Amino acid sequence: MTNLAKILVVDDEASLVQLYQFLLESEGYDVKGTTSSRQALRMINEEMPDVVVLDVMMPIMNGIEVCRQIRLQHPDATPVILMCTADNSMETERRGRAAGATDFLLKDALVHDLPRKIGAYLS
Repeated sequence: MTNLAKILVVDDEASLVQLYQFLLESEGYDVKGTTSSRQALRMINEEMPDVVVLDVMMPIMNGIEVCRQIRLQHPDATPVILMCTADNSMETERRGRAAGATDFLLKDALVHDLPRKIGAYLS
């Protein structure tokens, strides 16, 4: 089965980017990944993905700021932005949703929930 949806995975841990890419490519998605928030913004400027899987805690520019920049720079685009975090505080979720995040996933459940969650948003 081939899904034409384009997904961008952004996490400062290269091993997690590779894991998520493998997991999502096995579901038939077209997946690109990066460990750099700035590179993610450049990639989005070149080609808007359908879904951005975005780590919250990253160096230089955290995921909440990346989310905010996506929504500010591309106000007419409607990518699903899934924030991934080990921090399950209400404050982090509040800040992320205020920046334009579509949903939050806890990293410890991500491998099991990510394909299902993406499929639900794209259907």
